[in-house]
Amino acid sequence: MNEELNVLFDIKSDKNENNNIPKPKQNVLVHSIVRVVILVVTTVATCGILLVAALDGQIELAILAVVIILAWFGAMIFETVKLNRKKCQELANSNIILIVIAILIILGMTAEIV
Repeated sequence: MNEELNVLFDIKSDKNENNNIPKPKQNVLVHSIVRVVILVVTTVATCGILLVAALDGQIELAILAVVIILAWFGAMIFETVKLNRKKCQELANSNIILIVIAILIILGMTAEIV
């Protein structure tokens, strides 16, 4: 009787639907390498901008360097949230690890200055 009602009302079991959903391909190594390269490029650009700002005494360039750093963090956090919604936990976790490493590097660099 129950099966007849399911067929009549076109009710499908959740077991079949969950198995049909393909898991997204998660290549953590390539994902992390790309993010690290982006981090290195932004770091070099930021250090170059800060060097020019220190030599010329221009505060605008220092502000630009801070904006570049904040933009990188914002993009990484946005991508991490997006990956969590797509159920790509491994890629999201690698982003979180990169964010923590970047924060530790920044704290280490500022500790040397102060």
